[in-house]
Amino acid sequence: MSVVSAIHASAALLLVVAGAAKLTRPADGFAGLVGLRTRPVAVQLIGAIEIAAGIAALLSGRPAAWIVGLLYTAFALVVLRAVLAGEASCGCFGRLDAPPSLIHVAGNLTLAAISFAAAGAASPPVPAVVRAVGESPATAVALSAVIVLLAGLVLVSFTALPEALAARSSRPGGAGLFRSLPPPTTVRAASHNRSARP
Repeated sequence: MSVVSAIHASAALLLVVAGAAKLTRPADGFAGLVGLRTRPVAVQLIGAIEIAAGIAALLSGRPAAWIVGLLYTAFALVVLRAVLAGEASCGCFGRLDAPPSLIHVAGNLTLAAISFAAAGAASPPVPAVVRAVGESPATAVALSAVIVLLAGLVLVSFTALPEALAARSSRPGGAGLFRSLPPPTTVRAASHNRSARP
């Protein structure tokens, strides 16, 4: 399995996760962004389409990869609209808070491009992993772990990373997420002043 196919498999897996989140806990934010008012049934239908497309992309080849690419392109436009509208959450992962950001837009476009590229791959992801089990079970387990890990990293970059960056930039004095330490010369000077006192 190529790197492109592995990332595409992660994109398809993430699509299944996002669809399941919309099915179980549809968020009003997503419905509003795509012009559906606040109709949970419509959001759940989109979730079902995501799940079907993600599973098809994992099991089959070219047509499903194109559909996944088109879905990620559409989601990039939805998230961009949310960024421009100043929305607090895009609802892409149900009620899991996903602040819309340019990171999310760029990530969706990247996953779309990779899915389009994977449409020409010789083998869909799941059959490739099944073949790897027959040849080397350890390789198959490692490959599956990489696909799941990549999907998790993308999920974190879409949800937690924008929120963390926003929290960092909103702190007074630009303190950021972590306490800044004084430069080493300042520390040495302070300790020297303390030792020089009677």
